[in-house]
Amino acid sequence: MTEIRAAIRNQPKIRLKYLFREIDQRVGIDAADLPLLSVSIHRGVVPRAEMTDRESRADEFSGYKRVARGDIVINRMRAFEGGAGISSYDGMVSADYAVLRTGEHLDPRFFHHLIRSRWFVGEMTARLRGIGSAELGNVRTPRINVEALGDIFVAPPPIAEQRAMADYLDAETSRIDEMIDLKGHSLKLGVESFEAHRAQMILHGLDPVTGEGQLPDGWRSPMLGVLLELHRGVDLPTDSRGEGNIPVVSSGGISGFHSTAACEGPGVVTGRYGTVGEVFYVDGPYWPLNTTLYVSDFRRNYPKWVYHLLSTMPLEIDAEKSAVTGINRNVVGRLRAVQPSYAEQQWIAEELDQRHADVERTVAILNRQIDLLIERRQALISAAVTGQIEIPGVAA
Repeated sequence: MTEIRAAIRNQPKIRLKYLFREIDQRVGIDAADLPLLSVSIHRGVVPRAEMTDRESRADEFSGYKRVARGDIVINRMRAFEGGAGISSYDGMVSADYAVLRTGEHLDPRFFHHLIRSRWFVGEMTARLRGIGSAELGNVRTPRINVEALGDIFVAPPPIAEQRAMADYLDAETSRIDEMIDLKGHSLKLGVESFEAHRAQMILHGLDPVTGEGQLPDGWRSPMLGVLLELHRGVDLPTDSRGEGNIPVVSSGGISGFHSTAACEGPGVVTGRYGTVGEVFYVDGPYWPLNTTLYVSDFRRNYPKWVYHLLSTMPLEIDAEKSAVTGINRNVVGRLRAVQPSYAEQQWIAEELDQRHADVERTVAILNRQIDLLIERRQALISAAVTGQIEIPGVAA
């Protein structure tokens, strides 16, 4: 082991900029035929369609950069988290990404693993200061630029050993990725199973849009706006918030705390725009922001049951028609809901709470297992590229 590390250290060091060149070829009229690519922190370069349901229009691609198979793509704002990798596709990426092409002395697959190693991420992180930032709301996000990247000194082994190392890491990380995918699939199935179970217990097959479906005896089917009352939240600028423990609820959930409450609990809140369709439950006093809708009157319905009910309703049904994506309470108020007795509502909510707690425990276990596999993959890559483990085909 010591000999391997010494061999790596004894390789001549060279600035990385002499081993690659930046590619800045913009797409032309063929843009519509090229897949739009993105960089996943854990999966590397993948088609954007695998990461989001959002469709992009052809006129959005003006100025995008062309990517060829074997190019290294770097998300400059996420590079220090591992947002980089080799592309297996001919495609295009946002102009804010960096596209690099290696020379004859640097194998692109070896570079793919090197740039995602802990050592290299540490080198990039050390160069984030003073190189610029991007405004994202009120958050200034550090970025890496290609010039700073090129100043990193590396000591690559001979090209044949780089390829042997890349072969080894490709095989080993693929096995780990398969396990991660299986865990992720199990996690997704668990969540989907709970959602399906909740929808069945709450709606019993009722279609909230058409109102069609057979309900149990004694259940009513009022419009949502009759069953309960939704109100727009209350504005509260960040600089107006006092120190306290009252949760401030935005469209994405609890986003801070305040000294006073706008509403007494319990509360049920959903995003009015921004994050649309997610529903949040608050036990005590709270402050719903103006990006939300909150239940201002439960009209003698059990609050926790109302939370589960709204979680099954297609609240985003009219969102895409708005200039600013959001939901219209008058539209969702016309959705058809259900109303069992208060006692049944309480029983359903308690049963769903218990099942949800079981799912949450399973999700936490699976997420921890996924995190450990990701750590294992990262440790393996770092150990390999720094010569801490023996690899077939790499001289000791």
